[in-house]
Amino acid sequence: MNNIFLIGFMGSGKDSVGREIARQSGLTFISSDTMIELSQGQTISDIFSRKSEAYFRRLEKRALQSIKGLQNVVLATGGGLVIDEKNRRLLSRMGTVIHLAVDSDTVKQRLHNDRSRPLLKEWNAVERLLSERQGIYDFADVVVETSSKTPGQIAETILSKVKIKEPQKTASTPETINVKTPTAAYKVVVGEYAVAQLAEFLPLKPKRCAIISNPLVAALYLDMVTDQLNKDGIETVPVIIPDGEQYKTLKTVSKIYDVLLKHHFDRSDLVIGLGGGVITDIAGFVAATLKRGCRLIQIPTTLLAQVDAGIGGKTGVNHSQGKNLIGSFYQPDLVLADINFLQTLPEREFRNALAEVIKIAMIRDKKYFEILETRRDQILARNPQLLQKIVTRAIRLKRDIVQADERELNDQRALLNFGHTIGHVFEAACRYRGLKHGEAVAIGMVWEARFAGQLSGIGESNIRRLVSLIDGYGLPVEFRGKLPADLVQRYIIQDKKVRNGKLNLPVVSAIGECHIKEIEWEQFLSFMDQI
Repeated sequence: MNNIFLIGFMGSGKDSVGREIARQSGLTFISSDTMIELSQGQTISDIFSRKSEAYFRRLEKRALQSIKGLQNVVLATGGGLVIDEKNRRLLSRMGTVIHLAVDSDTVKQRLHNDRSRPLLKEWNAVERLLSERQGIYDFADVVVETSSKTPGQIAETILSKVKIKEPQKTASTPETINVKTPTAAYKVVVGEYAVAQLAEFLPLKPKRCAIISNPLVAALYLDMVTDQLNKDGIETVPVIIPDGEQYKTLKTVSKIYDVLLKHHFDRSDLVIGLGGGVITDIAGFVAATLKRGCRLIQIPTTLLAQVDAGIGGKTGVNHSQGKNLIGSFYQPDLVLADINFLQTLPEREFRNALAEVIKIAMIRDKKYFEILETRRDQILARNPQLLQKIVTRAIRLKRDIVQADERELNDQRALLNFGHTIGHVFEAACRYRGLKHGEAVAIGMVWEARFAGQLSGIGESNIRRLVSLIDGYGLPVEFRGKLPADLVQRYIIQDKKVRNGKLNLPVVSAIGECHIKEIEWEQFLSFMDQI
């Protein structure tokens, strides 16, 4: 992996050196301590005093597990994270480990006025801790002495010793896609460094802005967003919620309301969704419902959110009876799809999102489908110019559908549900754990294409092309779990596409062609039984 991990005693300069490496190399900086503070809503010192060091060490382990799939990052670890042998082994597998060595005199000099360090309460704490931790940094791939060097010099030394493949950069111009529906008109900006243009594209400057995110995404990108807003004199209120589909609930939404109402948010204030599909869905729902609607900007950070969840105004949360059953249609004021964010995505997360890309090509654009077939290696290598074209084309295709049918009233927008009817059942069967949304949709597309074949729709050769494309991007084509008939009925009957006891299902007739067909309930269940 193209990652650099900085370890070392407190005061060795891991954060400042990490930021310098990121600046010089194009990698993205992240701090494990910052991620922990964001997840807990407390400083490290408060966590130590109110909980315990043992509790903090468990949080460190959890944070490292969350970070482990990231690519193209430079991570500054907490000074004691490597005390745990399992953490050391994991770091060694994740990238190049750099030990920033420092002596006791330098530590004392650098931390002389720092009262935030919970382990430095005793007068001889530095010598004692250095003695206790002797040898635990020895697993590092590279050792760099830091006592007499500036962060910039240390970063240069590290980059001269570690040959990383710098993330690809281009000089491409961001593309602007105009969206106009009966209820709203707004821009979607797609390109590298799109977030750097936030203030430029921001309509009607607000006084306050709530940024809804999760700990990992916030640790990566929150400062980038708040810096842009603060430069424009806008007060920011971060609202950090746990990561995961299981938290996409009314309970989470209620906690967000609590924070916003405490800060006296009103309809002129702004909500920003900074994250993947879960965050964009929740942020949109909060903006749609708080005081009957306040302003909304989506900054999708995953490929899945950039091509699908962050576009089109669908918002919502899950219910025990099914996925996205509670929600509304609510268009944002602006969407910023920053292509740079895609470089840090874990491989599985990146491939997971390609299911939605394949879906939109399958239902609307044969040439787009062929590009996905012929340029797979470049797409998987995350070539920025190609990614910008892929994301832009997907958004334009979805934009056309949303403009024709904003609220899914004339069956145009229902075409976007190809693969989702059955895919949502798979997700529910897994209790929204283990199987990612895109993976479930990938299997759902295969099943629904086969069903369409039984309805005199798509031919077998094109079904094979679809299966081959999905499989070629490393996505599943079969469901390996059990799918009891009662579970299928339970979740499908609650599906929003069921009307008057019949299922309105997207049926593909060829690659790039799809229509809605009303299916008898018994016919659909009979097909599910065959599979």
